[in-house]
Amino acid sequence: MKIFVNGQQVDCGEARTVDALILRHRLPPATTLVECNGSALHRRDWPGRPLLENDRFEILQVAAGG
Repeated sequence: MKIFVNGQQVDCGEARTVDALILRHRLPPATTLVECNGSALHRRDWPGRPLLENDRFEILQVAAGG
């Protein structure tokens, strides 16, 4: 299946949901923001949101700083 993450085509492997995609990339869910096809996704919705052909994700890590 072809999906895009931050503008790059990626292999989603065995991941079939947004939650699994985040875990596959070893990102900490508590500090990860996900936008799918231009819409923000709440973390509570990740397990139920399937990955679909040609989905476009923007994934950001929140970092503290000053």
